[in-house]
Amino acid sequence: MPMHKWFVSGVVAAVAALTGALVMVSPIYAANVPLSTAGSGGSPGQGLEISPPVIELSANPGQTVTVNISVRDVTNGELIAHGEADDFGAGTGEDGQPQLLLNENGENRYSLKQWISSVPDMDLQPQQLKSNTLTIRVPADAEPGGHYGVVRFTALPPNLKGTGVALSASVGTLILLRVNGTVTDNLSLVQYAAGINNDKAGTFKVSRFFEHGPIDFLLRLHNGGTVHEQPTGTITVKNMFGRTVGTMAINSKAKNVLPDSIRRFNETLSSTRLFGYYSAKFSLKYAGNKTLEGNVSFWVIPWKLILVVVVVLVVLFIALKWLLHRYNEHIIARARQSK
Repeated sequence: MPMHKWFVSGVVAAVAALTGALVMVSPIYAANVPLSTAGSGGSPGQGLEISPPVIELSANPGQTVTVNISVRDVTNGELIAHGEADDFGAGTGEDGQPQLLLNENGENRYSLKQWISSVPDMDLQPQQLKSNTLTIRVPADAEPGGHYGVVRFTALPPNLKGTGVALSASVGTLILLRVNGTVTDNLSLVQYAAGINNDKAGTFKVSRFFEHGPIDFLLRLHNGGTVHEQPTGTITVKNMFGRTVGTMAINSKAKNVLPDSIRRFNETLSSTRLFGYYSAKFSLKYAGNKTLEGNVSFWVIPWKLILVVVVVLVVLFIALKWLLHRYNEHIIARARQSK
């Protein structure tokens, strides 16, 4: 093969090797890219289903309100749905899982169970659905703000009726009652960060540097007020040029933050085609016109890809330099032979 053709072939092969390396190491650029006993109604308790899972209402001091709760026997046998009322509060975690307050004496600032009329048992035939209307009598001196209770039903076989024997599993409807009056609305930011969320392990690793997307965001809010809040808003992510690359809704399922508790919200920027510096601003509204805002910045640098590219470029430079040296030697040798 003539020397100049050999030189050109070597260059083409080196460029092809570089392209192949980029494709192999960078597919993202090559491609187009139970309340333990009083559950929320999502899981049957001993063969019962309940609806609705949550009731939110408001009332004035001294007012009487009613609620309708339906219970279905989802088994093929007869059941007795044994009903009772309890208070609930925020659980020990920050996921919003409520905690049933058993043997509570009604002195809780946010208690509701003392205001609920007795919950009658219901005899249910297989697959039968029955409704129960309950009365809530708000005392005239009731403290304004949030009051929280759960009406729950435990399934009993007919032969256990009247024995006092109860099974542990039950289903329940959470009742969030706001007593009108002067209340304190006060949500504060505990933490706002970008990072990597691990749902299975229940952990969130905060970071300001990423190799690629998706990017997770953690928002932790503390309710220091006297009534439950339902914040809603967005996280807007912009690149270094100020262009919006993603917008995520916060609390799209309208979850509540109970008083004296912290609740976390996790959102994700799903895009994988990211590079450079980014800022992510959140903006929330609650209690009508109150707002809460925050900002976090982060970098996305695919350093492994960059390292491979640098190595390949160095190898290509050395190869080209060697080929050029060989080519020059060949030209000089031919010139000497022609003399």
